[in-house]
Amino acid sequence: MALPVITGVTPTAPKVLIHGLSGVGKSTLAAKLKNPYFLDFEGGLNYIGCARTPIIKNDVTFGLLISALLNEAASGKRTYDTVVIDSIDWCVRRFEEVASGIVEYDNKGNQVHKDLKSTLNKANGGYGNGAAHFQTLIKTELIPRLSMLNEAGYGICLIAHSERKSIMDADGIDTDRIAPKIHDKVVDPFIEWADDVFYLKNENGERILVLEGDDNILAKNRQGLKGSVKLSEVDINELLTGGKKGK
Repeated sequence: MALPVITGVTPTAPKVLIHGLSGVGKSTLAAKLKNPYFLDFEGGLNYIGCARTPIIKNDVTFGLLISALLNEAASGKRTYDTVVIDSIDWCVRRFEEVASGIVEYDNKGNQVHKDLKSTLNKANGGYGNGAAHFQTLIKTELIPRLSMLNEAGYGICLIAHSERKSIMDADGIDTDRIAPKIHDKVVDPFIEWADDVFYLKNENGERILVLEGDDNILAKNRQGLKGSVKLSEVDINELLTGGKKGK
């Protein structure tokens, strides 16, 4: 068998993670992406003109929505071009609830069990088994679902809140930076999976999108974008396709 070889650039739909403090305008920015559809885990979209789901309360409903989007793409009648997870940190909590045993649902998304005393440390026999199960769910259920959507042609935007946390850099050294507020046990796979990780901030009344990380802020991109840009001067869709460079 001859080795399969792909050469040159292969354009794909964007995979971007946008993080920032509450109220800075992350969802408003995501609403400017190409023909977006919001999977709403927080219920904070009532004042934004966008197509969105009712509040998603469990991973079962989330899985059914993913299947519906994939079916649309397979039929050639895709209604939307970008799927926005708002927010990914709240989405991850739904999976944490399942892994910890706090809640259980049937195959229709109806709650059949609730134990508020259950934790990741106690779940699955204790000794860290719950945490390991949680990481497995994220790596084998959540991220693969997002990848399937992307492979079907959907752009993916993950919205996250920000916090200062210790993140390992490319040299294997932990650094204290402003980063997505995703559970520490599973944040790294999302950062690795996304093509772009942008930080949105408000500076002197101007919204600034940080494109390139430093010792203080976690950000990255695969288009060679530099520095930061004022949102008043760029189109987010051009940034994601490499049509506009930062400075």
